[in-house]
Amino acid sequence: MCGIAGVFKAQGAFDAAGAERRLDEAVKAIAHRGPDARAVRVWPQWGLGLGHVRLSIIYLSQRANQPMGSADGRVWLVFNGEIYNFEEIREELETLGHGFATLSDTEVLIQGYQRWGIEGILSRLVGMFAFALYDREARKLFLARDRAGEKPLYYAEDAGTISFSSEVAGLLKLRPGRPALSASGLESFMVLKFTPSPETLVDGVRKVRPGCFMEFSEAEPQSRVYWMPFYRDQRFHGDPRDRVDAALALAARRCLVSDVPVCAFLSGGIDSSLIVAGAVAAGAKGMTAYTIGYDDLPGYNEFDYARMIAKGFPIDHREVSVSSKDVLSVLQDDALVLDDPITDWVWVPLHFLSRRARADGFKVVLLGEGADELFFGYDAMLKGLADIERWSGPLSRTAARVLVGALGPFYGLTHRGHQRFEKWRRSGLGLPVYWGSSSGFPASLRPHWRGPRAAGRGGTSAEDFIGFLHDVYRQYSPDPDDRANWISFVEFYTKMGEVLLHRVDRVTMRSSLESRAPFLDRDLVELAFSIPGPAKLPDGRLKGLLKDVARRHLPSAVVERKKMGFSFPFKEWLRGPLGPAVEDCFSRSRLFKDGWVDAGFCGTLLSEHRSGYVDHAPRLWMLYSLCRWYDRWLG
Repeated sequence: MCGIAGVFKAQGAFDAAGAERRLDEAVKAIAHRGPDARAVRVWPQWGLGLGHVRLSIIYLSQRANQPMGSADGRVWLVFNGEIYNFEEIREELETLGHGFATLSDTEVLIQGYQRWGIEGILSRLVGMFAFALYDREARKLFLARDRAGEKPLYYAEDAGTISFSSEVAGLLKLRPGRPALSASGLESFMVLKFTPSPETLVDGVRKVRPGCFMEFSEAEPQSRVYWMPFYRDQRFHGDPRDRVDAALALAARRCLVSDVPVCAFLSGGIDSSLIVAGAVAAGAKGMTAYTIGYDDLPGYNEFDYARMIAKGFPIDHREVSVSSKDVLSVLQDDALVLDDPITDWVWVPLHFLSRRARADGFKVVLLGEGADELFFGYDAMLKGLADIERWSGPLSRTAARVLVGALGPFYGLTHRGHQRFEKWRRSGLGLPVYWGSSSGFPASLRPHWRGPRAAGRGGTSAEDFIGFLHDVYRQYSPDPDDRANWISFVEFYTKMGEVLLHRVDRVTMRSSLESRAPFLDRDLVELAFSIPGPAKLPDGRLKGLLKDVARRHLPSAVVERKKMGFSFPFKEWLRGPLGPAVEDCFSRSRLFKDGWVDAGFCGTLLSEHRSGYVDHAPRLWMLYSLCRWYDRWLG
């Protein structure tokens, strides 16, 4: 796991000295991603500069430091991530006559590209990655990102110069001028609680899409899709329980590929518990697992369930307790205000766990991300299925148009009940009814939250993104009418890809800790999307298929418990010790003073929540995160 940065100018004058200086600043800005080694190289004759910081996990020798070049100097690479099947690919290359100078997965990437080209090597990779590869002979720079989007990669184009980095903080060191807020990015953020790739909140900064690669040369930049989680003629065969069980075991074994010890975060739910069980079965005896709890609100603790798992498997279980005072300290720490805001408050407990695991000497942690999205784990997904059934027919759409026309003026006067109104609006307009469980302010609330600077601007970017997902699903899914898999598809590319994976990477890497998600193994993801939706919900049971698999490995009390996950009592603490901190932030934030968001509307939400009148906690967290980000990075 590492951090990468670079600049490329295919034609025209190239300021080599300036590029080297800016690259040095960029790699310093992302140094937490790789404290074990740092390097910058510039090639004026190619208009190229590459920077890298390394967290040594596979093949710890300095010979694996980057930037790394091919033996003939034709190809140069900076790479962030891990290729779990690199040994198999190396063996295949060796049978074709290739020789290797290192035992690293980085060199496998380089030689694989030389043998098969960019699409050929990408099709073979199992792992998580973001990399930049330059081909001297073709005079092309490739930027590629893993299938699920576990590893981030940002880029920008300014006056013919391409800049890229693992984090916005690094990219801002490479770009000229002062960063500005993107109006369309803000619109998406307020609706979806994230900016969908390739969009970001910073004007001119973009993200490489998951499962895609980009090609830069003297010609126009190109973005190409190299992976989809399903294909049109895909058909499922066999017992889904047996196949999921086997695929999960393989995924856990792959994620143990490491030359340093691996730990796990254990919530006591079935996802992380299955990961621990799979890792132990794959040979990880004595694995350390961490669970978080709260001194102030013991009802949020999951120690009891995690202890059940610890008793059943040979692991070293460690408990981490935090208080509201600890949380307040973290929330007010400017150094922890990340350069791309996180709207999932679970980043706070994740930060405490990551800091503890790194302090204990670990560099790699396993987590349960992806299980809920692939195997129908959220209540919102079941409700979404019912909403699609209710509001997708022609009669329902007609009724929805009537309701919107009749009740629109009333909803224009209030800021409550708009989620229901939003479903009617989408149905009446013929839009997909389900937009995912990551939801901010519906379209009908735009006039309420928009400040004068945002008023009058377009508001279709989120709509366009969901429409794009719908078109892709209809075109490539083996069963376009499988509504349950449509909901999983939406969750995969919205909440999971843009919120949860973003949160996991940025928070763990802040503590120089690599996170791995076995549920996002390529084979397991493709298998999950090949299983008909109803088979994931036997007897209508939420997450029923995965629970049937879990019963083979875990105590029934863990399998049947109510879903909780890595929790965080922000709702309660906002009505107590955290309330004044959020109120103070709102009173000072430049986001309101610069006219992007209406301060009075946000203040009303906070007052209503603190009085106990209504629960606005998720939206208030989103606004608080946005304010903190804007004030540090743009304001």
